[in-house]
Order: sequence, then C-alpha cells, then structure tokens
Amino acid sequence: MKKIVLSVSIILSAILGVSQDVFIQPGTTVNISAGTSLTIGNGLTNNGILVNNGSILIGGQWINNGTYTPGTGAITFNGTAPVQVINHNAQSFNSLTISGGGVKQFLADIVINDELILTSGILESSNNAKINFGNLATFNGGSDASHIKGTVQRMGQGDLIFPIGNGTTYLPVTVVAAGAGTNASLTLHEISNEVLTGNNSVATLSDQRYWELSLQGGNLSQSKIQLPASNENFSGLDNIVVAGSTTALGPYSSLGSSDFAGTPVSGSVLSELAPTVSFYALAAANNDNTITVFNAVSILEDGKNDYLQILNIEQYPNSAVSIFNRWGDRIFQMKGYSNSNRDKRFNGLSDAGNVLPSGTYFYSINLGDGSETTTGYLHLK
Repeated sequence: MKKIVLSVSIILSAILGVSQDVFIQPGTTVNISAGTSLTIGNGLTNNGILVNNGSILIGGQWINNGTYTPGTGAITFNGTAPVQVINHNAQSFNSLTISGGGVKQFLADIVINDELILTSGILESSNNAKINFGNLATFNGGSDASHIKGTVQRMGQGDLIFPIGNGTTYLPVTVVAAGAGTNASLTLHEISNEVLTGNNSVATLSDQRYWELSLQGGNLSQSKIQLPASNENFSGLDNIVVAGSTTALGPYSSLGSSDFAGTPVSGSVLSELAPTVSFYALAAANNDNTITVFNAVSILEDGKNDYLQILNIEQYPNSAVSIFNRWGDRIFQMKGYSNSNRDKRFNGLSDAGNVLPSGTYFYSINLGDGSETTTGYLHLK
C-alpha cells in the first residue's frame, strides 16, 4: 500500500483527493483552510498537529496520536467497509458526520462541540468509550440505520434527546424539561438471561431492555423521561408505565404514564413522575389504582427525591395529605395533592414555608373517596 507522508507545515486551499494512506509526521502542522475539502479514500494517522477549518472525508481508519484542533471545520467518516475504526483519543470534533454504512467503531471518548449528523452507519463504542455532547451541541438524523451504540452524555436544559440504539434498532430516550446545568449520561442495556423484578405497583416488566441514567450535574425534579417501546410483549401501551429502580434488576416501581404513542412494537411512553433514580424500564401497571408512597424526601434540591412522591394520587382530586412531626403536630396539609405541581406537594417545607429539620415524620392520606385513610412514615434528610 502506497503511503503519503506529510512532513512539513502546509496550508491546503484547493479541493484535494487522496486515495492512499496519509501520515502526518511528529512536529508537522497541517492546516485545512476554510473552503477546502480534503478527501482521503484510505486511512489518516495524525502524529502531529491537524487544524481543520475546512472539511475532511475519511474512508479508512482515523488514528489521532497527536493534536486535532477542530476549528470551524467538519469531518465525515464515510467508509463502506464493515468496520471503520475511529481513535480520536478523547479530543473534540466541531461537526461530525457518520455515513457510508457499516460500523464506525470509536475507541476513545469523543466530544461534539457543534453537531453530530447521523446519516448511515452505527457509531459503536469500544473500550467503554462514550459520546459527549457539549452544552450547545445538537444532532441531526437518527434511525435504525444510524445511531449510537454506547453511552451518550448530554449537557444543557430543556428536552435532551439521547440518540442511542442496540446496533439494529434506534431506541432514543428523551429527558423532558431538564433543569439548567443538567449533565447526564445514558446507557442502554439489552436483556439476555436477566429478569427484572418490581414491587406491587407493576404487574409485569419488559423482557427486552432497561436504561441506566447517571446524573453528574443539574436537577431533574421537574422533568419526565420518555422511553421507546420496540418489540415489547405487552398487549398495548394504554396500561404501560415507566418504571424506575435504584438497582439494575430491581425492584422497579411505577413512575406512571402521562402520555403514550404508537404500539408496543413501535411507540413511546412518557413518565408521570420525575426521573430521580438510576434505572428505567417499561412495565405493565397494576390496575387497582393503589397509591404508592415513595417515603424518602431530600431538602437539597439536587434532583433526587426533592418531594414526597405519591403514585396515582392525581386520580383522587379530593385527596387530603397531612404530615405530622414526631410529637403529633400537623406541620403540612394539602388538598388535591399533585406530584407535578410544586405548590401542591410536600417539598420539605411546613405550611408556614419553613424548612423542616431532618428526621422521621408521619403522613396521613385521605383519598376522599370513602376508603380508609392511609398512614405511614417518611424520612426527611
């Protein structure tokens, strides 16, 4: 195989096409200027400095042992081989396009500063590498033919879409209404011999997959999470909820469903409650409308258990929820309790608006439908 060795600093200012392997030597600076398109049919190995303000198309492997300065440029991996290797060594791309089909196997973390364009080809992780979207980075595309198979990390606020899949099926997850400063990573786990378990709020759980959400910053207490349904064994989505757990295999608890679309073969389900745990799966709800109290409340406002969550309480508009301290003094009461309305739920504050000290408290829930009052305790910390 003939090689082209770049051993001096150059400025490329025309449309160039190279069919051989290209090597940038140590101590060499290559500057792809604005308006320049460099097409490399085979591989490119950078042992020097590559500054990209134009566009580069690479049909073979990309090995970045040196420094890649993304500038304002774009790079496209359009190899048509079954596997195209990308080793960017945890550096940044400005604009990255995936095309040509096959698998684009990335061996180290990749940071996207501006945009990721998924046209054709699976961006597949090796060595537990992940795709990191910068705070203002976006993506376009996403399909069965082109998605990320591996961990995706996103920063920002609003609706954050994670364009992941299993290599054959696109299974995007959306964190809806993420708070300012959110920094979260998402990983898809396909089920093989594992069995997910749940508490009495769910009847059956998915036997296909579950997702792992890790929050490194920000607050999701006002958010919801939307999971895709694909080839699930449920009879329909009208009774399907998002379930959450602190551990991978459970027990999972229902986070409810505030919306759904499509079918179990191809659809999606949006949770009712906020995503404040680490693992999520689809589940068939227990239809007895039983309320479930998540009895841990944090006053840290860190997006984890920021309020007293009572599953299915919205089905009882005449409910009355009371909180008592250990001496039996009522310190909080709310009629028409609502998980989604911060003004109608218990956030660790008394009726007078005072922050309550950490400790054990007791609750009383009257559903207002003639049923017996539900009582129990909660931990505030």
